[in-house]
Amino acid sequence: MTAAAEALVRSVTQVASVPLVPEVRLHLLPPTHPLWTATPEEARAHGLEQPYWAFAWPGGQALARWVLDHPEAVRGKPVLDVGSGGALEGLAALRAGALSVTCADVDPVANVCARLNAAANGVTIETLTDDLLSRPAGAVACAVVLVGDLTFDEAITARLVPWLRAHRALGREVLVGDAGRVGLPADFVAVGEHAAPFDGDPRGSVDWRVAVRRLS
Repeated sequence: MTAAAEALVRSVTQVASVPLVPEVRLHLLPPTHPLWTATPEEARAHGLEQPYWAFAWPGGQALARWVLDHPEAVRGKPVLDVGSGGALEGLAALRAGALSVTCADVDPVANVCARLNAAANGVTIETLTDDLLSRPAGAVACAVVLVGDLTFDEAITARLVPWLRAHRALGREVLVGDAGRVGLPADFVAVGEHAAPFDGDPRGSVDWRVAVRRLS
C-alpha cells in the first residue's frame, strides 16, 4: 500500500455503512464533497481517474446482501471478488465465513481502498491489480467468484461472460450482482432480488431493483 494512494483515499472519503449492507463499513465519497459533482477532468486534477472504488454501487450492495443472507454459499471457501472496487462483496463474504478473499481490480488505488476497508472491518484480504479477464480462469485458486456491478458496459460484459463460464466449467460457484445495465445470457439465473440504492443516492431514498444471478 503506497502512502500517497492511502493519503488520497483518506482525503476524499469518510468511513460509513451503506443502506443495504449496514454490517460493512467502507471508505466512501460523501455527497457533501465537491468531487461528488465533479467532471472527469476535475476528478483527474485531484488524482482520481474514474474513482469507482469510492461508491457502493447497487449491484455490489445487492450481491453483498445476498451473500450475508446465504452464508452457506461462501462459508469455509476461498472467494475471488472480481472488479472489486472498495471490496464490499468480498468483505461481506468474510463476514459470512469465507475461508479467504482475494479482491481483483485493475485500478491500484481501488486495491488500496479495499485494504483500508478491510482494516476498517477488522479483517484481512489479498488484492490483485492484474486484468484477470486476460488470464485463464485457473490462474487464481478459488471456489466462489463474486462479481458486483461489473456488467455496466457491453465490451466488458462480452469479455466477462466467457471468462465466468470458464470458472463454472472448473466447478466454481459464480454469483453476479446484476443492475440490468447490460443484458446477461439465460444461463445466468436469478436467485434473488433486492431494492438497492440508485447510483448517486447514498442515503437510499431511491431504489433500483437488482437481481443476484448464479451461473448455471
